[in-house]
Amino acid sequence: MEIATRNERTVAFYSPITYDLMQFAFFPVNMAINAMCYLQPKKAEWNEKGFEKQDVNGSGESLENLTRAILNHEDIAYTEEDLVRLYDSLPAVKASDDLIGRTWKGKILRTNGSVLDLAEWAIIRPLSLIGVSWGKRYRTADKGDPLLFNWQEKIFAPVPIWGNVGMTDIRWRGVPTATMNYDHQPWKDYFRLLSDKSGNVVLLGIWTHKNISGGWFTLTLDQDTPTDA
Repeated sequence: MEIATRNERTVAFYSPITYDLMQFAFFPVNMAINAMCYLQPKKAEWNEKGFEKQDVNGSGESLENLTRAILNHEDIAYTEEDLVRLYDSLPAVKASDDLIGRTWKGKILRTNGSVLDLAEWAIIRPLSLIGVSWGKRYRTADKGDPLLFNWQEKIFAPVPIWGNVGMTDIRWRGVPTATMNYDHQPWKDYFRLLSDKSGNVVLLGIWTHKNISGGWFTLTLDQDTPTDA
C-alpha cells in the first residue's frame, strides 16, 4: 500500500493483488447484489433491441428542470424514464479524455426502486452522519477504484470489494460513451456529460447488471484529490 499526502489530503493506493483477493473474499456479497438486481420492483432494461421505441416520457418534467434539480442536489425521487430521457439528450464523453486520470465525488439519484436506493438508505446516509462520503477514481485505462470512501475530504481510501475496473468506450442506447468495466463482475457504468459550467464537470451515470439498470448517480470532478501516488 502507498500513501500520498497533497492539498491537506491523505490518499491510499493499494497493490493490484489486493483487488483480486478482496473480490474473492466478498464473493457471497457480490452474488447477493446480483440477485437483488432481479428482485427490483421494476426490472428496467434500457439497451435492448428496439430501445428507440420505448416510452421515456416519464413525468413529463422538462430536461432543464431535471438538470437543475440534479445539480442542486435536491433530495427527491426521480422517475427513471425521466433520467433515461435526460441521458439520451446529453453529449457522450470519452474514457481517455474525460474519465482517466481523475477522481470523482459520487451522489446516488433515487428512483424508489433500484439497488442503489437500498445502498443509499442502508449505507451512504448512515455513513454521512460521521462525515464519510463516496466517489470513484480512474488511474489508468486498466486500473481504477469503483468505490473510494473519504472522511471529511481529508482521508481517502478505496474499498476494493468489487475488484478493479477498467475504462473504455462502449455503445449504450446507440451512442459510444465512456464506460467503467468491472474486471470480475457482470457490471458496467455508462456516462454522459451533464454539466461542465465554470469547470465544474458533472457526469450522469447509470450502473447496470448485464442488461438491467441497477440505479443512477452523478459524478462530480474532484480536482483537489490526487489520482496517483
